[in-house]
Amino acid sequence: LPISSLNMFSACTAPCTESPAVAEMAKVTLTYFNIEAAAEKVRLVFAMTGKEFEDKRVSFEEWGALKPTTPFGQLPIMEITNEDGSKKTIAQSVAMMRWAARKFDTTNSLYPADPDAMLEIEEMLGLSDDLAKAWSPALYMGMGDRHKLYGHPEEMPEKAATVQKLREDFIANDLPKFMGFFTKKLEATGAFFCGDKPTIADLNILAQLRYFTKGVADHVPANCLEPYTVVTAWMDRMHAIPQIKEWYKL
Repeated sequence: LPISSLNMFSACTAPCTESPAVAEMAKVTLTYFNIEAAAEKVRLVFAMTGKEFEDKRVSFEEWGALKPTTPFGQLPIMEITNEDGSKKTIAQSVAMMRWAARKFDTTNSLYPADPDAMLEIEEMLGLSDDLAKAWSPALYMGMGDRHKLYGHPEEMPEKAATVQKLREDFIANDLPKFMGFFTKKLEATGAFFCGDKPTIADLNILAQLRYFTKGVADHVPANCLEPYTVVTAWMDRMHAIPQIKEWYKL
């Protein structure tokens, strides 16, 4: 799904589109499943910068044959084709996100080179990663045989009840803790996580929190973020940015 004609930011933000010279410099193919998840933050950087890319989405059935060809046996992968025809494949989504922001954001606002600005962004990315780690046991316990990664036997009659308890405990305890952290940051800035313009921290966290509003995980109600009005207001601001609004067809 190439992105070729996206509007500039709204008045409260600055455009960060790529220059024609940069556009010609690298062709990008991003390969992932037909879900948001790990690749979405990278897609959002491309959306925000107007960088055209091939959004290649594979089925879970296709993944078995594709897996041995990937650098680390995982998706997403990103193939970069340079102007001279040389290619490289990258396989870590956070690295992709940082690279894309630095390479295609001509306003230097999504991931600034300034060390102090970058420090704030990295702090929020670390907090987002902590939230992901807190959610991971509840998520993976319910996925196939991954319960064995946590020391459980293959045959686990109490698996469904364990998954329910882990997820309900997350919603009751961990989610409020992290929403409190996010709320405090947003109240301090009044706009986005690191100031008056969105950064890759906002893109990363938006992709992360959208998952919890979809009702796709058992025992995680789609309205679980509604009590955290400062956070949901920020999500509304993010969804109102023209490029993001266009990406999600809102």
